[in-house]
Formats: sequence, C-alpha cells, structure tokens
Amino acid sequence: MKTLSLTAVLVVAALLAIAPAAVHARPLQGFGADTVGGAGGESYVVTSLADSGPGTFRDAVSQSNREITFAVGGIIALESTVRVTGHHITIDGSCAPVPGITITAAHSGVLGALFDIRGANDMIVRHIRVVDAPDPNAGDNLRIWDGAHNIVIDHCSFRRAGDGNVDICIDAHDITVQWSIIAETVKNSLIRTGLTNISLHHNLFILGDERNPQLDDATNVDMVNNVIYGWATNYGTRLRNGASANLVKNYYIEGDNSDGSDAVVIEPDASGVYMDGNVMPTSCPAQSTTPTPFPAPPVTEMSPADALRAILEEAGAQPRDVDDTSYVNSIVAAPVEEMSWGALKASYRSG
Repeated sequence: MKTLSLTAVLVVAALLAIAPAAVHARPLQGFGADTVGGAGGESYVVTSLADSGPGTFRDAVSQSNREITFAVGGIIALESTVRVTGHHITIDGSCAPVPGITITAAHSGVLGALFDIRGANDMIVRHIRVVDAPDPNAGDNLRIWDGAHNIVIDHCSFRRAGDGNVDICIDAHDITVQWSIIAETVKNSLIRTGLTNISLHHNLFILGDERNPQLDDATNVDMVNNVIYGWATNYGTRLRNGASANLVKNYYIEGDNSDGSDAVVIEPDASGVYMDGNVMPTSCPAQSTTPTPFPAPPVTEMSPADALRAILEEAGAQPRDVDDTSYVNSIVAAPVEEMSWGALKASYRSG
C-alpha cells in the first residue's frame, strides 16, 4: 500500500474506530430515485427471524404494495433464495433493534442468489446486510435482473459472496445503489447484459479482487463519489463490450496487492467513458474517451476527499457490525484538504 507522508493527512482509521450510533438518512438520488417504493401500501412488521412462515422476511416480500419494517434484530438464515417479483415494496431495516438485520445462508448447500430481485419494480431497500452467499458459481448476495426497474438500494452492506456481492444484469434499468458497502470477495459487482440507467454513488467498494464494478454491455452508468479500495491483481473498475459510463469524483486507493495501473481499465470495445475529478494512482493511464458526460439525473457531488470522509462515516447498514467497522478502519490512505492537492500528486492524480 502507498503511504502518504503529508502534514495534512487525516488518519481516518483513528477517527472512525467507533461505528456511528446514528442511523443516517440521505435523499434517494440517481436513476432509481423516482420510485415511491411501498409508500401508502400495507404495513408489514417482521416479527420472526425464522426462514419462513408468518411474520418472516420471506413472507413479507411475497406480496406487492407493502412497507416492511422489523420488530426483531439479528440473523435471518435462509434455507433457499428469497425472490421478489412484485412491485411497490419498501424494506426498511433502520428501526430494527440492535444488531440490525443480517441475511445469510443457513448452510453451504444454499444455491443461487440469497436475495433475488427478478423483474420487480418500484422497490426501496434500506439498512440490511446480505452476507456469505455460499454458491461459488451463482452465489450472489444480491441479484437485480430480468427487467427489474425503479429500484433503490440505500445504506446496505454486502460481503463475501461466493460469486458476486451485487450483480445487476439482463435488461434491468433505472437502478440506484447508494451509500452502501460492497466488500471482500473476488468478484465484487457485475453490471451487464442489456442494462441502462444505473447510478452508483457514495459507495465503498473494498477488498474486491475485481469488478469494482465491471460494466459489460451496460449503457448510461453514472458512477459518482465512490471509494474503491484494495483491488487485487486483477483490476479496480473495468468497462467492456459496449459499456458507457460517467466516472466522476471517485477515489481509487491502492491496497497491499493492488496494481495502480489497473485502477480503471477501459477495453477497446467499450463504447465511451467520461472521466472528471477522480483521484487515482498516477500509474493509471485511463482517461476520458468522450468530451461530455452521458445524461444522468443530478447527484449531490462532493470533492473526492469529502466523499471519502462521508462514506467512511456513514455508508453501509446501521448500526455497523464488526466487519463493516473493520473495513472502514483498514483504510489508512486518508483524504487531504483541497489546498494540499499539490503534495498529493506524487502518488495520485486527478482525472
């Protein structure tokens, strides 16, 4: 890892060693933000951490037009995929008792995605964790696909999937993933196959060997103010196969096994990328291939330094658990004030 010897460096790990007590709220922004979710629908309170039956998460998402909250906190161990195919659903874990809501597999034989949003529309998902999907071939923690649209994933946490932590694929459109932590797997996030209008903003992509994210046959992807930390020997973010995207004011920080030159990889068959204000290693040659940004709804933009501070303070499901706190504390390459940019340029550049 590169160590920055700057008098203005803020050692973020020391400042954020304790998880924030407050549950943070941010406005919905980006391509998915027009959804109202389940507002005005039936109120359903999850009262059981069991896999199935009355009062469970599985039962809660089995019907449309619901606002789902939790009267219990803890681990929901799934015997099989929870699939959502309905519409106008809000899942809000922000008021769940400590330690919040964690969804995982009950055993290593659970195949496919843990949380599968297939063809659904108008959903808001807030403050839940989905972790440790065991299937190495198709074990996504979260999969959004098959024409799903008008969906926002906000302040959620995903880690250690057997396949992808967050995969968005096959004709999905108008999706936002914001203020979330996507962590610690080989293939962190795949955005591919006939997609358009995807917003990724103010997320922490951390310790994913590759796909942070990978954009493949996906157009109009808007990546703003994300932090990408500690990709391994493969790459950070990659565009290929007709993909087009805005990469604006993201912060790429090398980890112990990162190759700075692969922070952003633009393959020859990518359609186009607009890059502006990103902080990345000087060894990364990526640059804009188009002079103007692709159209996207407004997202509140911060400087990369301010975005890094805000993401490390509040991204992910709240209250933070031990793993998310550990991820945040592992980032020791800290932001600097804008006036200190000149000192930072020896190792990182803006582009």
